[in-house]
Amino acid sequence: MSGKKVLITGVTGLLGKALAETNSNHELIGTYLPKTYSIPYYDFATETLDVRDREKLLELFQKYRPDVVIHTASIGSVDYCETHKEETWDVNVTGTQNVIDFCEKFGAKLIFISSNAVYDGEKSPYTEEDKINPINYYGQLKVEGEMLTSKSSIDSAIIRPILMYGWHHPSGRPNPVTWQIEMMEKGEGIKMVDDIYCNPLYSLNCADSIWAAVDKNKKGIYNIAGKNRISRYDFSIEVAEIFGFDPGLVEPVPSSYFKEIAPRPKDASYLVDKMEKDLGVRALSSREGLEHMKANHHAKTHAST
Repeated sequence: MSGKKVLITGVTGLLGKALAETNSNHELIGTYLPKTYSIPYYDFATETLDVRDREKLLELFQKYRPDVVIHTASIGSVDYCETHKEETWDVNVTGTQNVIDFCEKFGAKLIFISSNAVYDGEKSPYTEEDKINPINYYGQLKVEGEMLTSKSSIDSAIIRPILMYGWHHPSGRPNPVTWQIEMMEKGEGIKMVDDIYCNPLYSLNCADSIWAAVDKNKKGIYNIAGKNRISRYDFSIEVAEIFGFDPGLVEPVPSSYFKEIAPRPKDASYLVDKMEKDLGVRALSSREGLEHMKANHHAKTHAST
Protein backbone atom coordinates (compact mmCIF):
# COMPACT_ATOMS: atom_id res chain seq x y z
CA MET A 1 0.00 0.00 0.00
CA SER A 2 1.33 3.39 -0.91
CA GLY A 3 2.09 5.71 1.94
CA LYS A 4 0.05 8.65 3.05
CA LYS A 5 1.05 12.09 4.22
CA VAL A 6 0.44 11.98 7.98
CA LEU A 7 0.50 14.89 10.40
CA ILE A 8 1.12 13.88 14.04
CA THR A 9 0.33 16.52 16.65
CA GLY A 10 2.37 16.14 19.83
CA VAL A 11 5.18 14.10 18.28
CA THR A 12 7.35 14.54 21.39
CA GLY A 13 4.86 12.74 23.63
CA LEU A 14 5.17 9.04 24.44
CA LEU A 15 2.71 7.99 21.75
CA GLY A 16 4.00 10.51 19.20
CA LYS A 17 7.52 9.16 19.68
CA ALA A 18 6.26 5.58 19.29
CA LEU A 19 4.40 6.49 16.10
CA ALA A 20 7.56 8.01 14.66
CA GLU A 21 9.59 4.92 15.54
CA THR A 22 7.13 2.40 14.08
CA ASN A 23 6.25 4.23 10.87
CA SER A 24 7.12 2.16 7.83
CA ASN A 25 5.85 3.82 4.66
CA HIS A 26 4.16 7.11 5.44
CA GLU A 27 5.48 10.63 4.97
CA LEU A 28 5.40 12.19 8.43
CA ILE A 29 5.06 15.74 9.65
CA GLY A 30 5.33 16.17 13.41
CA THR A 31 4.34 19.09 15.61
CA TYR A 32 5.51 19.91 19.10
CA LEU A 33 4.79 22.61 21.63
CA PRO A 34 6.90 25.74 21.08
CA LYS A 35 9.58 26.58 23.64
CA THR A 36 9.21 23.16 25.24
CA TYR A 37 11.27 20.75 23.15
CA SER A 38 14.06 20.79 20.66
CA ILE A 39 13.83 17.83 18.29
CA PRO A 40 16.36 18.27 15.47
CA TYR A 41 16.96 14.50 15.36
CA TYR A 42 13.80 13.35 13.58
CA ASP A 43 14.35 12.56 9.91
CA PHE A 44 11.06 14.16 8.87
CA ALA A 45 9.57 17.65 8.92
CA THR A 46 8.75 19.07 12.34
CA GLU A 47 6.99 22.29 13.23
CA THR A 48 6.14 24.05 16.46
CA LEU A 49 2.42 24.22 17.13
CA ASP A 50 0.03 25.17 19.88
CA VAL A 51 -3.29 23.63 18.77
CA ARG A 52 -5.10 26.72 20.04
CA ASP A 53 -3.39 28.73 17.28
CA ARG A 54 -5.73 28.57 14.29
CA GLU A 55 -3.48 30.71 12.10
CA LYS A 56 -0.54 28.34 12.54
CA LEU A 57 -2.79 25.32 11.98
CA LEU A 58 -4.05 26.81 8.72
CA GLU A 59 -0.47 27.52 7.67
CA LEU A 60 0.54 23.91 8.36
CA PHE A 61 -2.43 22.44 6.50
CA GLN A 62 -1.77 24.71 3.52
CA LYS A 63 1.92 23.84 3.54
CA TYR A 64 1.68 20.04 3.94
CA ARG A 65 -1.91 19.12 2.98
CA PRO A 66 -1.96 15.91 5.06
CA ASP A 67 -4.09 12.91 4.15
CA VAL A 68 -4.38 11.89 7.80
CA VAL A 69 -4.00 13.72 11.10
CA ILE A 70 -3.20 11.71 14.24
CA HIS A 71 -4.15 14.07 17.04
CA THR A 72 -2.22 13.08 20.17
CA ALA A 73 -1.52 16.59 21.51
CA SER A 74 -3.32 17.33 24.78
CA ILE A 75 -2.74 18.10 28.44
CA GLY A 76 -2.59 14.63 29.94
CA SER A 77 -2.15 15.22 33.67
CA VAL A 78 -5.41 14.18 35.35
CA ASP A 79 -4.85 16.35 38.44
CA TYR A 80 -3.69 19.35 36.39
CA CYS A 81 -6.87 19.16 34.33
CA GLU A 82 -8.94 19.12 37.51
CA THR A 83 -7.34 22.33 38.80
CA HIS A 84 -6.86 24.21 35.49
CA LYS A 85 -10.21 23.71 33.82
CA GLU A 86 -10.26 26.73 31.54
CA GLU A 87 -6.76 26.13 30.17
CA THR A 88 -7.26 22.40 29.66
CA TRP A 89 -10.63 22.93 27.97
CA ASP A 90 -8.96 25.36 25.56
CA VAL A 91 -6.20 22.88 24.70
CA ASN A 92 -8.02 19.55 24.82
CA VAL A 93 -11.42 20.58 23.45
CA THR A 94 -11.07 23.86 21.56
CA GLY A 95 -7.73 22.64 20.19
CA THR A 96 -9.40 19.46 18.97
CA GLN A 97 -12.17 21.46 17.33
CA ASN A 98 -9.52 23.52 15.55
CA VAL A 99 -7.90 20.36 14.20
CA ILE A 100 -11.31 19.02 13.11
CA ASP A 101 -12.14 22.28 11.33
CA PHE A 102 -9.04 22.10 9.16
CA CYS A 103 -9.42 18.37 8.54
CA GLU A 104 -12.87 19.24 7.17
CA LYS A 105 -11.52 22.13 5.11
CA PHE A 106 -8.66 20.14 3.58
CA GLY A 107 -10.30 16.70 3.38
CA ALA A 108 -8.02 14.93 5.87
CA LYS A 109 -8.98 11.89 7.93
CA LEU A 110 -8.68 12.29 11.73
CA ILE A 111 -7.41 9.75 14.24
CA PHE A 112 -8.44 11.20 17.61
CA ILE A 113 -6.57 9.87 20.64
CA SER A 114 -8.91 9.46 23.58
CA SER A 115 -8.45 7.49 26.83
CA ASN A 116 -9.90 4.81 29.10
CA ALA A 117 -10.73 7.76 31.39
CA VAL A 118 -14.07 7.95 29.54
CA TYR A 119 -15.20 4.99 31.70
CA ASP A 120 -16.10 5.05 35.39
CA GLY A 121 -14.32 1.78 36.21
CA GLU A 122 -17.38 0.10 37.73
CA LYS A 123 -18.19 -2.50 35.04
CA SER A 124 -14.96 -3.72 33.50
CA PRO A 125 -13.72 -5.19 31.24
CA TYR A 126 -15.01 -2.66 28.74
CA THR A 127 -15.82 -3.05 25.07
CA GLU A 128 -16.28 -0.25 22.59
CA GLU A 129 -20.06 -0.56 22.96
CA ASP A 130 -20.13 -0.02 26.73
CA LYS A 131 -21.51 3.17 28.21
CA ILE A 132 -19.05 5.97 28.87
CA ASN A 133 -19.25 7.81 32.17
CA PRO A 134 -16.12 9.77 33.13
CA ILE A 135 -15.51 10.50 36.81
CA ASN A 136 -12.88 13.23 36.42
CA TYR A 137 -12.48 16.36 34.31
CA TYR A 138 -9.76 14.85 32.11
CA GLY A 139 -12.18 12.09 31.15
CA GLN A 140 -14.89 14.65 30.47
CA LEU A 141 -12.55 16.49 28.12
CA LYS A 142 -11.87 13.28 26.21
CA VAL A 143 -15.60 12.62 25.90
CA GLU A 144 -16.03 16.13 24.49
CA GLY A 145 -13.27 15.48 21.98
CA GLU A 146 -14.88 12.20 20.96
CA MET A 147 -18.26 13.88 20.49
CA LEU A 148 -16.78 16.63 18.34
CA THR A 149 -15.01 14.01 16.23
CA SER A 150 -18.08 11.81 15.83
CA LYS A 151 -20.38 14.70 14.95
CA SER A 152 -18.06 16.11 12.31
CA SER A 153 -18.38 15.34 8.61
CA ILE A 154 -14.84 13.96 8.30
CA ASP A 155 -13.70 10.36 8.12
CA SER A 156 -12.44 9.55 11.58
CA ALA A 157 -11.41 6.90 14.06
CA ILE A 158 -11.31 7.24 17.84
CA ILE A 159 -8.52 5.40 19.63
CA ARG A 160 -8.79 4.86 23.39
CA PRO A 161 -5.40 3.79 24.77
CA ILE A 162 -5.16 2.57 28.36
CA LEU A 163 -2.25 3.16 30.81
CA MET A 164 0.71 3.43 28.45
CA TYR A 165 4.42 2.84 29.05
CA GLY A 166 7.64 2.82 27.04
CA TRP A 167 10.80 4.86 26.52
CA HIS A 168 9.78 8.49 26.48
CA HIS A 169 11.34 11.42 24.66
CA PRO A 170 14.59 12.54 26.40
CA SER A 171 12.90 15.68 27.72
CA GLY A 172 9.43 14.17 27.90
CA ARG A 173 7.24 13.31 30.87
CA PRO A 174 8.04 9.99 32.61
CA ASN A 175 5.41 7.25 32.53
CA PRO A 176 4.77 4.62 35.21
CA VAL A 177 7.58 2.34 34.03
CA THR A 178 10.30 4.91 33.32
CA TRP A 179 9.48 6.67 36.60
CA GLN A 180 9.87 3.39 38.49
CA ILE A 181 13.14 2.59 36.74
CA GLU A 182 14.51 6.04 37.60
CA MET A 183 13.55 5.61 41.26
CA MET A 184 14.98 2.10 41.54
CA GLU A 185 18.22 3.07 39.82
CA LYS A 186 18.68 5.36 42.82
CA GLY A 187 17.88 2.49 45.17
CA GLU A 188 14.69 4.17 46.31
CA GLY A 189 11.58 2.23 47.24
CA ILE A 190 8.17 3.07 45.82
CA LYS A 191 4.62 2.67 47.04
CA MET A 192 2.15 1.31 44.50
CA VAL A 193 -1.59 0.84 44.76
CA ASP A 194 -2.84 -2.75 44.84
CA ASP A 195 -6.54 -2.03 44.31
CA ILE A 196 -6.49 -0.32 40.89
CA TYR A 197 -6.45 -2.51 37.79
CA CYS A 198 -5.85 -2.10 34.06
CA ASN A 199 -4.16 -3.88 31.18
CA PRO A 200 -0.99 -1.81 30.64
CA LEU A 201 -0.21 -0.89 27.06
CA TYR A 202 3.27 -0.83 25.52
CA SER A 203 3.56 2.35 23.47
CA LEU A 204 4.88 0.56 20.37
CA ASN A 205 1.94 -1.89 20.52
CA CYS A 206 -0.39 1.12 20.59
CA ALA A 207 1.42 2.74 17.68
CA ASP A 208 1.16 -0.46 15.62
CA SER A 209 -2.61 -0.45 16.23
CA ILE A 210 -2.92 3.15 15.06
CA TRP A 211 -0.90 2.50 11.91
CA ALA A 212 -3.16 -0.49 11.21
CA ALA A 213 -6.19 1.80 11.50
CA VAL A 214 -4.53 4.21 9.05
CA ASP A 215 -3.47 1.53 6.57
CA LYS A 216 -6.83 -0.27 6.63
CA ASN A 217 -8.78 3.00 6.60
CA LYS A 218 -10.72 1.99 9.71
CA LYS A 219 -13.42 4.16 11.22
CA GLY A 220 -15.20 4.12 14.56
CA ILE A 221 -13.97 3.46 18.09
CA TYR A 222 -11.12 1.17 19.17
CA ASN A 223 -10.15 0.31 22.75
CA ILE A 224 -6.41 -0.39 22.69
CA ALA A 225 -4.69 -2.17 25.58
CA GLY A 226 -2.33 -4.91 26.62
CA LYS A 227 -3.54 -8.49 26.86
CA ASN A 228 -3.73 -9.06 30.61
CA ARG A 229 -5.58 -7.33 33.44
CA ILE A 230 -3.25 -6.67 36.36
CA SER A 231 -3.07 -4.48 39.47
CA ARG A 232 -0.71 -1.52 39.44
CA TYR A 233 1.25 -3.19 42.27
CA ASP A 234 1.68 -6.51 40.43
CA PHE A 235 2.68 -4.62 37.29
CA SER A 236 5.37 -2.79 39.28
CA ILE A 237 6.64 -6.15 40.54
CA GLU A 238 6.98 -7.27 36.92
CA VAL A 239 8.89 -4.08 36.09
CA ALA A 240 11.31 -4.70 38.96
CA GLU A 241 11.85 -8.35 38.01
CA ILE A 242 12.38 -7.73 34.29
CA PHE A 243 14.69 -4.74 34.71
CA GLY A 244 16.74 -6.43 37.41
CA PHE A 245 15.69 -4.56 40.54
CA ASP A 246 14.70 -5.91 43.95
CA PRO A 247 10.91 -6.43 43.97
CA GLY A 248 11.07 -5.77 47.70
CA LEU A 249 11.51 -2.09 46.84
CA VAL A 250 7.82 -2.03 45.83
CA GLU A 251 5.40 -1.65 48.73
CA PRO A 252 1.67 -2.32 48.22
CA VAL A 253 -0.70 0.36 49.48
CA PRO A 254 -4.42 1.07 49.01
CA SER A 255 -5.38 3.89 46.66
CA SER A 256 -6.66 5.83 49.67
CA TYR A 257 -3.02 6.24 50.71
CA PHE A 258 -2.50 8.91 48.03
CA LYS A 259 -4.29 12.21 48.36
CA GLU A 260 -5.01 12.77 44.70
CA ILE A 261 -7.01 15.76 43.53
CA ALA A 262 -9.06 13.98 40.86
CA PRO A 263 -10.81 10.62 41.32
CA ARG A 264 -9.54 7.68 39.26
CA PRO A 265 -11.46 4.67 37.93
CA LYS A 266 -10.73 1.55 40.01
CA ASP A 267 -10.77 -0.80 37.04
CA ALA A 268 -11.08 0.56 33.51
CA SER A 269 -9.54 -2.47 31.83
CA TYR A 270 -10.57 -3.54 28.34
CA LEU A 271 -11.46 -6.51 26.24
CA VAL A 272 -9.20 -6.31 23.19
CA ASP A 273 -11.17 -8.47 20.74
CA LYS A 274 -11.89 -5.64 18.31
CA MET A 275 -8.27 -4.46 18.38
CA GLU A 276 -7.03 -7.93 17.49
CA LYS A 277 -9.74 -8.91 14.98
CA ASP A 278 -10.40 -5.62 13.15
CA LEU A 279 -6.89 -4.18 13.23
CA GLY A 280 -5.00 -7.47 13.12
CA VAL A 281 -2.66 -6.41 15.92
CA ARG A 282 -1.95 -8.87 18.72
CA ALA A 283 -2.22 -7.34 22.17
CA LEU A 284 1.01 -7.92 24.07
CA SER A 285 0.99 -9.09 27.66
CA SER A 286 2.61 -6.78 30.20
CA ARG A 287 5.62 -9.10 30.44
CA GLU A 288 6.01 -9.21 26.66
CA GLY A 289 5.89 -5.44 26.42
CA LEU A 290 8.37 -4.95 29.24
CA GLU A 291 10.74 -7.56 27.78
CA HIS A 292 10.62 -5.79 24.41
CA MET A 293 11.20 -2.44 26.10
CA LYS A 294 14.25 -3.83 27.94
CA ALA A 295 15.65 -5.39 24.76
CA ASN A 296 15.30 -2.03 22.99
CA HIS A 297 17.06 0.01 25.64
CA HIS A 298 18.72 2.06 22.89
CA ALA A 299 15.33 3.67 22.30
CA LYS A 300 15.68 5.33 25.70
CA THR A 301 17.88 7.92 24.02
CA HIS A 302 16.51 7.33 20.54
CA ALA A 303 18.19 9.65 18.06
CA SER A 304 18.89 12.23 20.70
CA THR A 305 21.54 14.80 19.98
